Amino acid sequence: MKKQYNLTSINEYTYSLKINGEFFNMLYFIIQKLLKTSHLDYETNTLIISAENIIPLKKYILDQKNNRLSHLQSIKLIDDLTKQILCLKQIGFSFYGFDINDILTIDGTCIFCSTQYLLPIENDFIIFTSPINFPYFSNPELFKLTSLPYEISYKCCYYSLGLLVVFSLLNTYLLVGNELKTSEEIDIVIQPLYNTKIYWFLKRCLDDDINNRKLLLV
Repeated sequence: MKKQYNLTSINEYTYSLKINGEFFNMLYFIIQKLLKTSHLDYETNTLIISAENIIPLKKYILDQKNNRLSHLQSIKLIDDLTKQILCLKQIGFSFYGFDINDILTIDGTCIFCSTQYLLPIENDFIIFTSPINFPYFSNPELFKLTSLPYEISYKCCYYSLGLLVVFSLLNTYLLVGNELKTSEEIDIVIQPLYNTKIYWFLKRCLDDDINNRKLLLV
């Protein structure tokens, strides 16, 4: 599978980020809004980023104690990706899943750098007209995709974000064998987080009913 982005070090504190695939300009636009130290180089069609450290999220997690993000780091992950999702919604696009290999931590800010799971929104729906690669952090709606064309609410990615947070914070993957967990099984997994902001955030993201899902961290 083609790598979704190319990151090149220009000098000690300057990097060039090239995102591959369709709709890459949409991600460039959003990343510039969220990352004030970045700008677009029109000649090379790459983002130039000023940063002290740019590390893949997967490596960032492995560098942490017990190979897990802390509670505060997880809140930052939630906040950063929520902003990216909501900003994309404003311009009519949405992710339908995530892969951890496509997320970079840029001086602690998490940015999803792939167009592989990015599609336009039409009347609050993502429409699939051709076969897709399933994201590692998928969602129940994608598992129901058996024929084309197929449409699902843009909120499907909320579930995927919840799975990513559970994996990063608790070192637990909830889709082993692509088998969806019941609400009761998910409750058992996230019980150690009870009475925290993240617990209730996950409950809202991982709701069985897509219409009830919310990106709300309070």
